[in-house]
Amino acid sequence: MNTGDRDPPRDSRFKKGQSENHRRPRQAPRPMAISYLFRKVANEQVAIELDGRQVMMTRWEALLRQIHTLALNKDAGAARLLHQMRKRYPGSAAPGDKFIMVLSDNDMKL
Repeated sequence: MNTGDRDPPRDSRFKKGQSENHRRPRQAPRPMAISYLFRKVANEQVAIELDGRQVMMTRWEALLRQIHTLALNKDAGAARLLHQMRKRYPGSAAPGDKFIMVLSDNDMKL
């Protein structure tokens, strides 16, 4: 058996037409992080019908609009979620926007 800089033994050399070492298992592709996938899907553009016309917006914006609409239509779960989001991510409204706050009965008792 040869070692060092010399030619490897004939029986262990690549055969004609073979381009890789088939004894070594291929590496599995790395799984994508869930945060990357979430951002990728959330930032996709979708067409939404708004006031009779189609508007392009991100999926994230469409989701937030849906939650806000449900909260205004007295969906208790959506109202709680919207309230928690406003507490966690405070900020001012855009100039000229109306501020609408949805309060539950428990909030009114305080």
